[in-house]
Amino acid sequence: MKNKQLLNLLPIETERLIIKSTSLEDVDLLLKMDKQVETQKYLGGIKNKTKEERLEFLKRKVDKINSGIASSLTVSVKETPTPIAFVGLKISEEENSAELSYIFDYDYTKKGYCTEIIKKLIEIGFSDLKLTKVWADTIVGNDNSKKVLEKLNFQKTNERKENETIFEIYELINKNLQ
Repeated sequence: MKNKQLLNLLPIETERLIIKSTSLEDVDLLLKMDKQVETQKYLGGIKNKTKEERLEFLKRKVDKINSGIASSLTVSVKETPTPIAFVGLKISEEENSAELSYIFDYDYTKKGYCTEIIKKLIEIGFSDLKLTKVWADTIVGNDNSKKVLEKLNFQKTNERKENETIFEIYELINKNLQ
């Protein structure tokens, strides 16, 4: 229900950005980010995927959106409609919470776009969807991601280890619902 509510709000606009459903047309952004050392640094390394493989990956994302799950959305700059990022708000109806995810084209980092878009997703999650909590995890050492979360008042609540990678878990509680 809340996933569909979020999807019904699309496109979502901020001052400089637009969030829309991810589509197969976003393949070039994905291929570009696959080759960016700084973008892939915390995602397991450079991906040597073909365009066809990435189209299949995006097709699965689009299928999720079509089934009512808002876990993959595309962020574009308003002025140029250039896609610059993928974001997600994976909503758990049972827990009334959502996992926040984001990955940006490195050419568009350190411009405040990430903070701007996450702030908007939190606003929608808490105000429109009445979620009790939004959480995200980031790999230890990804200081830029950590700074964005801390700037938006997320609190580190835990760590988890997956294989040899340590993730820090950050949560933001909706104080209006307490």
